[in-house]
Amino acid sequence: MAETRIRAAGIVTPTRGAPRLTVSLDVLRVERDATGLVTGSRRVAGPTDRDAGEETGLLLAAAAERAASAVAGLQSAVAQVHEWHDGDGPPVSRRAEVLARVETPGGPVLLGTSGRGEPAALVAALPWDDLGSLPQPFVPADPPADWRERPLLLRPSVASVLVAGAAFSLTSRGGRASAGRLAGRRVLPKLTLTELPSAPPGSGRDDRGAPALPTVLVDGGRICPPPPLAEGIALGRAVWDHDAGGFVPPPLTRLELDGPRAELPPDALELVWCVEGLQRYHGDGTVRLQCLARVADRPDGWFRLVLRGRPVHLLRQARGLAGPPMAVHSDSDVTTRSLVLAGAAEMEGAGHAVVTIVNP
Repeated sequence: MAETRIRAAGIVTPTRGAPRLTVSLDVLRVERDATGLVTGSRRVAGPTDRDAGEETGLLLAAAAERAASAVAGLQSAVAQVHEWHDGDGPPVSRRAEVLARVETPGGPVLLGTSGRGEPAALVAALPWDDLGSLPQPFVPADPPADWRERPLLLRPSVASVLVAGAAFSLTSRGGRASAGRLAGRRVLPKLTLTELPSAPPGSGRDDRGAPALPTVLVDGGRICPPPPLAEGIALGRAVWDHDAGGFVPPPLTRLELDGPRAELPPDALELVWCVEGLQRYHGDGTVRLQCLARVADRPDGWFRLVLRGRPVHLLRQARGLAGPPMAVHSDSDVTTRSLVLAGAAEMEGAGHAVVTIVNP
């Protein structure tokens, strides 16, 4: 069996004139045996690569246009379009990713998403409009006197960092041992965390021919046994690497968080974006997120808030998920709604977090 895999990758950067756009294409013809095992590949060229390249260019052009219309400056944007074809036929699956690094008055932030939609719709789904409410120059507002008592509302771009950190803590070498010991125990408040296969929808198998199924890491708050490994790669997650001539783990982890719904708290401290360029993950297992935040009932008063703790411990303080789901693309793909957490005073009292305001 033969299939064609196309990856179009591009980058756009601002210049004094029009933005500079570059797109490259990689087209592979992959051979599988009757069991679904990939036995080899070769690079090819052909007319089937045109659509992926054009879509990548459209993604980047749309990102540059939206950044230019917002009160912000585009530092760069990267995009990829992946296509899977049955032989030389039309694509049977397509997936696109876009990630823009934007300079805002409050510091650089990332806006990224992924999916199978049209380029313009993917870019439009990003929270560009909120950038316009940031003051320029950035003069931090004073948080309300009772800010430590108010619940925290983590928008998807911030919540995705906790989700990715929690998944890593359960699937890393040390984390697998802990997950095995804790299997069956409820450690989270009815949240379900699922790791999704990287194989295209409908294929059913990874590149070793093993079933590519979703893996539930946390089921209704209970830790699940870690997935078995095959030569160091989780079963059903092997990806053929043409240049290495062998199998590797997926280049990107795909995750989904679900759980009980919660109302959007009208008085919440809303953490909208993480400021980039700062170390997030630390060797002691904690994350430190410096976020651009505001009070939900005072949407024009922005300040910087730092949230620090272990991802699983922070998720223990979840009160539910609110708002529509969003696919957030950065160093992983995470689909999540906004996450409602307890207030700073309650989380610090439980020993699960340190929350500070860092305005001068």
